[in-house]
Amino acid sequence: MLKAVLFDLDGTLLDTLPDLCACMNEALEKFGYPPITIEQTKKYVGNGGRLFAERSLPESARARTDEFYAEYCKIHVSCGNLRTKLYPFEEECLSALRSRGIRLAVVTNKSQAAADVLKDTLLKPFAFDAVLGNRVGLPVKPDPAGALLVLKELGADPSEAAFVGDGETDVQTAKNAGMRSVSVLWGYRSRQELAKAGAERFATDYRQLAEILLSMR
Repeated sequence: MLKAVLFDLDGTLLDTLPDLCACMNEALEKFGYPPITIEQTKKYVGNGGRLFAERSLPESARARTDEFYAEYCKIHVSCGNLRTKLYPFEEECLSALRSRGIRLAVVTNKSQAAADVLKDTLLKPFAFDAVLGNRVGLPVKPDPAGALLVLKELGADPSEAAFVGDGETDVQTAKNAGMRSVSVLWGYRSRQELAKAGAERFATDYRQLAEILLSMR
């Protein structure tokens, strides 16, 4: 029986793309570099903030990635997430999972500081059992270390859990951790991109996601 569901954050639980783009462009402007578009942002995210920062910089400036990433992190953590929003039927889905006694957690490549801000604001009503972000000493997805750490904390075996995400890294994380996965189609990757990464289960909205997860044994 399904005991735990681990969720990606950006593009899965929250539509953060407008804030990610705005924060990155504020950092780029401070450093005197050209802005990126929403479409570029969608393409660049998914593998952690540092790589997002590196991809956003002009190639000639990538030697400054660490310095630039530090500035981006400051902007991102303090942005207030005013442009970020939940997805339709999300509350109903999470409530249905909770009512079945399924434990819920977040495993994201977003920095731990930024994830904690969202945990205490937009995600607070859902009372996730654990929220794990990018932190020193722990490799980012698709390395399974973070997911396995959270499952241990929740008291669930990988065979009793599912990983829900919108990206290739989420599919690969689930596989690497020995978990089942569901790929959502309201996020930042196409069905074709996800299928190429090995995705087999797809949800078009949170209503369908609830049906898939609640049917797992």
